[in-house]
Amino acid sequence: ASDVYKRQVLQTSTVLNTTGGENLQIPSLSTYSVGTVTGEGSAIAESDPVFNSFITLGAYKYSFLVQLSNELLEDSGVDILGFMADQVGNALGYAVGSALTVGTGTDMPKGIVAASSVGGTAGTATAFTADNLIDLLYSLDGGARNLPGVGWMMNGKSVGQVRKLKDTAGNYVFQPSLAMDSPDMLLGKPIYENPSMVDVATGTKSVIVGHLPSYYVRSVGGLRLDRSDDFAFSSNLVTFRATFRVDGNLPQTSHIKHLLQP
Repeated sequence: ASDVYKRQVLQTSTVLNTTGGENLQIPSLSTYSVGTVTGEGSAIAESDPVFNSFITLGAYKYSFLVQLSNELLEDSGVDILGFMADQVGNALGYAVGSALTVGTGTDMPKGIVAASSVGGTAGTATAFTADNLIDLLYSLDGGARNLPGVGWMMNGKSVGQVRKLKDTAGNYVFQPSLAMDSPDMLLGKPIYENPSMVDVATGTKSVIVGHLPSYYVRSVGGLRLDRSDDFAFSSNLVTFRATFRVDGNLPQTSHIKHLLQP
């Protein structure tokens, strides 16, 4: 099937591919161990990390059926199977991408936005400023902010707003990429456009920034497209079944912050 399903959140997250759908336990720390100076011949003090409740990743199934007549498959004169594979990849890719972005965690994955923590509030309900984005970036802990993989995520309309922002000297804060396959930059961090992110509006979380690989995606076998010539045999139809089993969550919520519109 199409590679569309690999884009959006799947492009930036830590993806765990498994053959089965049994629950996976992902640890989450609230307090780290602390190293201290120990004198020669002195007993070394204990410093245990403190764990939050473990994050459980299951396997929600996204699926649908498509039926095509044998006449269409035999008489179309085009690569209808290749077209179907792309269509399936798009349909499941965007459905899963939306869940991994804004899913609530109830009967669906907990999306990267829902799992993130608040890092700041914009000045108005319909816009944000360059200062808002600077504050959001630096609301991250310094250790997390400097990890490889830190970046921004927003939809196309928000990227358009960012392109117009200037600092106090009149310089644009947006830095366009000089290579086709490289992302644009904002305040030294890459921007990943995700159509599942919401528009800027009252009460929304339209922009996130942080260590995006801290978000875990669990995939069971990847996207599957199976064919049956027997399911609708009496109607001379070929049935295609598309399935994608996936879950997602963010164990360290402090690693990704969102900007809240008032």
